Amino acid sequence: MTIREMITDVVARRQEHVFLVDAITSREITYGEFHRQACALAAELRRRGVQKGDRIGVMVPNCCELAVLYFACIYLGAVIVPINPSLSKGDVQFILASCKPALIVTSANSADAVAGFQTSVLRLVTAQESTRDSRGLDQIRIDVLAESKEFVPLETADGEDLVVIMYTSGTSAKPKGLAHKLGRMFRNATAFAGAQHIDQDSRFYLTLSMAYMGGFYNLLVLPFLCGASIVVDHVFDARSSLHFWDKAKNNQVNTLWLAPTVLSILLRMDRGRTGEEFCRSSVRHTFVGFAPLPLKVKDEFEARYGVRVIENYGLSETLFVTARSRGDFGASGYVGEALPGVALRVVSDQDNPVPSGMDGEVEILTPDLMAGYLDADGALLGMNAAGWFPTGDVGHLDDRGSLFITGRKKDLIIRGGVNISPAAIEEELMHVHGIADVAVVSIPHELYGEDIVAVLKLEAGVELESMLDSVVAHAKRNLAQHQQPARYIAIDELPRTANGKVQKAHIRELVAEKLQVGSASTPRTQATESSVVTR
Repeated sequence: MTIREMITDVVARRQEHVFLVDAITSREITYGEFHRQACALAAELRRRGVQKGDRIGVMVPNCCELAVLYFACIYLGAVIVPINPSLSKGDVQFILASCKPALIVTSANSADAVAGFQTSVLRLVTAQESTRDSRGLDQIRIDVLAESKEFVPLETADGEDLVVIMYTSGTSAKPKGLAHKLGRMFRNATAFAGAQHIDQDSRFYLTLSMAYMGGFYNLLVLPFLCGASIVVDHVFDARSSLHFWDKAKNNQVNTLWLAPTVLSILLRMDRGRTGEEFCRSSVRHTFVGFAPLPLKVKDEFEARYGVRVIENYGLSETLFVTARSRGDFGASGYVGEALPGVALRVVSDQDNPVPSGMDGEVEILTPDLMAGYLDADGALLGMNAAGWFPTGDVGHLDDRGSLFITGRKKDLIIRGGVNISPAAIEEELMHVHGIADVAVVSIPHELYGEDIVAVLKLEAGVELESMLDSVVAHAKRNLAQHQQPARYIAIDELPRTANGKVQKAHIRELVAEKLQVGSASTPRTQATESSVVTR
């Protein structure tokens, strides 16, 4: 089946069925209406000079109009470059200068961030914005576009066409652009959906940013190919957690896809019984990804809401790698088995395969590998799709081929010649009452080379001085001697990327600044230190 046939078949089968639900207005859009809108918008973009292969910078907040715009680009053969509206103006300008778009599509609220960039800018009018607030931009409204009867979607589409250039949210450096091909993305999505039994009866709750893979790929492209439906809402934050379960219930959601931080916030903020009753009666799947999931958070969420949390593993570069098929497996770090056509291996520092059960770097051989990274001038650096891709993740395979992720290679602490996994220490400290989150990093040490610092986010009202003895005692009982943190620091909030990953590099800068063990150049804008104790 060709790429065009895959899409037109879904539209034909699901013509009268709901595809999108606007969580704000409750408006429903069927597959047939969505397809007509995407065709009309694609035809209008082509009339304005957009051609196949052109890069389109898209800086629009989560909304149904954004979903239509993405598919209009796919139908036209243009390459989507999503840009998170919450990024700093500096990062926005960096991405635009890197990808060199032929057109920028923005909302009124994001117009200032693209001001001065030398290319055409088009404002997409959304239901949440006033049409009068144009900021002097050329405007386009999807709901008033005439139906295009001449436009043929994906007329010259090919599996090797680029579909998206996604900029990673980054940790310490500027965002890095990577490109994916249409055929690989579609193959990967259908393989994962089949392995996890996602189908046309699934209704997703889209509360992740559509400017990143989670919102764009997991919660839009994949559901479309399955003929499923999607409830589109603002990006999840602490305030939206107060109404999360009510909205999910009212819109008949049955499939959740959440980041670990979302689970933690819901556990902390949810004071009612709606979510507990709703999950037990209506939720079919609860997927969690994008960052490591602490076993404590997983167990508490499953016990409270009565669902089985399904951890999935993949990278922006590789898309989905595994699907979790062993429902009886509750061990920490278990992320499933390789998808069809995907191979896994674990290697030593010398790049030699290691025996099952032994930790090493996880490498992936996949037909769905990205097309490549962008260089500083916006040119695509091709990848060897036939080669093993080093993930930077540390883990092991058991004798049944199941994959376990235990940490990040670059986060590894080497103390006195002994390799120490920060993730193992973090996992154990999370069991201490009063600790809400943990990040373990290293500091330089004259004798051992590196030593261990545990950075703790404490529960509200808890002071480190009052609980330090119990934290140290717990560590001594449950961690080996070489795993004992030398210092503990309390922090207001762990800095994270937009995808919920802890910014270890930024935390190291904060620790270095506080302890004066190295030069620190990163401003202390995302977290503040409260106390330091040496042990």
